[in-house]
Amino acid sequence: MARMVLERAGYAVLGAASGPDAVAVFRDNDQIAVVVLDLNLPGLNGWEVLAELRRLRPDARVVLTTGSTIDDTPAAEPQHLPTAVLPKPYRPADLVAVVGRLLAAR
Repeated sequence: MARMVLERAGYAVLGAASGPDAVAVFRDNDQIAVVVLDLNLPGLNGWEVLAELRRLRPDARVVLTTGSTIDDTPAAEPQHLPTAVLPKPYRPADLVAVVGRLLAAR
């Protein structure tokens, strides 16, 4: 759903089916401006992916989407926290707004 919403809003979107795939796509595409990351991914969970993205690019803008409470974070250090959190279920307009806000802040 996120991909379709963002493409309809005019954004170019790359997708990944698993945590390791997400890390590989990010590593291989230095033009990625914002990452929309689900907490529940096969292979590596969202927190593990986020830590790896920040290792690769500390200033990465990452929107974490989750149906869980963010208080469950294993990350104690600020550099391992997402730039924004979008709780599920979210409205398509909310996704477009948060991505737009992060792009405008670049």
